[in-house]
This record gives sequence, structure tokens and C-alpha cells, in this order.
Amino acid sequence: MHELYTVLAEYYDAIYRRRAERVRDEIDFVEEIFKADAKRDVKKILDLACGTGNPTLELAKRGYEVTGMDLHEEMLEVAKRKAKREGLTIEFIQGNALEVDSNQEFDAVTMFFSSIMYFDENDIKKLFSSVVKALKSGGVFVADFPCWFYGGSDGPIVWDESADGEKLVITDWRIVEPGLQKLHFKRLVQILKPNGETKSFFVNDILHIYTPREMRVLAKESFDEVKIYGHLKRRLDPNDRRYWLVGVK
Repeated sequence: MHELYTVLAEYYDAIYRRRAERVRDEIDFVEEIFKADAKRDVKKILDLACGTGNPTLELAKRGYEVTGMDLHEEMLEVAKRKAKREGLTIEFIQGNALEVDSNQEFDAVTMFFSSIMYFDENDIKKLFSSVVKALKSGGVFVADFPCWFYGGSDGPIVWDESADGEKLVITDWRIVEPGLQKLHFKRLVQILKPNGETKSFFVNDILHIYTPREMRVLAKESFDEVKIYGHLKRRLDPNDRRYWLVGVK
């Protein structure tokens, strides 16, 4: 489990190159949420499941005091190198999002790229409780998650990327169990080195499916205010393919 975040950490940014290109637009939207929905000025941010730090670095570039937390040290090592190269001062800590150190308080907590889907119903309640403890009064939690049923193909989807002279061939497919609201995310990553050597890695993660209504109901147990927005707009439309959860303490 979680090979994508351990043995493939050095290739993560190459695999998600196209996603990284959209980070600025997403942070533009998150800043809009900070200004419109938070009940306090947002200066200090905790970015949970920060991975290799693409949103974390973008927030720091915009002047926020950011702490990035991730479960996987391999991802954090990549993020630290990138921050150093960019000349950014960011604290990166290894830790579990369910056990955030409540000795620190933040104006906002973020969780990007569908990371919230790794938590089942019991753990997502623990996550919300952990986030609330880390937030200052009036602080805001922002997390995105996809519409699992948007008419797209279940796969396989095949594409290629390059990383430091190596070619990556990535094959994605998924299996949905509607009755259990689980999504089996499967990925085969083949790495072709310049000398002809080939390595293959298989990713098989289980994600948990939530509708906007379900996410709202679960979050209301922990936050004073809860809103669900569509993608990059502060409203929810019938055909949105991605949603944004906003919880205010």
C-alpha cells in the first residue's frame, strides 16, 4: 500500500505534472475562501498530507507562514529539497493527520488533491476533530474531493511522462464498489532508464467515496459552519466534477 508515496516519491511530481500546473488556480480559489469564509485573518496555515509540497510552496510564496505535514518521510524529503531550492522557509514535519499536535494553532488547515478520501467514516470524524483542535477560533478548514461518478472512463488510461532522462509509462484504472462506497485505485508505473533497464511498480489503494451531502453531514458534527463548493467557484452546480469542503470553527 501507498507505493506512490514511498518508493515512487522521487517520481511523484513527474507523474502529476499536469496536476501541478493547476496549483496556482487552486490556491487563487483557496485565498478567495480565506477572505470570504474565515472569521479571522489567515496568516498561519497547516497543510495536511502535503506530499511533495506543491500547494505548500505556492502558499509560502504568497506570504503565508506554512507548516507542511505528511505521513511519508520520502515525500517530505522531496518537498524539503524543493523549498530549499526556491529559498522558502517552510517547516515540514512527519505526522499523522489524525493526531495533529494541538499545542500549535493555525488560522487555516488545508488538505489538497483528494487526500481526504483515504479516511473512512470513522477516521474522517477523527480527522475533523484533529483539525478543529489545531484551528484558532474562526479558523477555516479547506479540502477538495472528486465526484466519483462523472461519466468518465474507469480505464485503463495510459500516458507517459519524463523525469531526469527516464521515461515513465503510467497505466491507471479503477474499480468502484457502489454499495460499500469504495474506490479501488490501481496504477502501474513502468520506468524505462536510458540504459534499457526497466522497473515496474504497482499501486493498489482503497479510497472512500463521499457525496457532497454526506461530507456536509459528517463535517457538521465538528465545525460551526460547513459549506460545499464546486470546483474553483463558491457555489455548487449539478455537474461539478470536483468539490471543496469548507469548515469554519
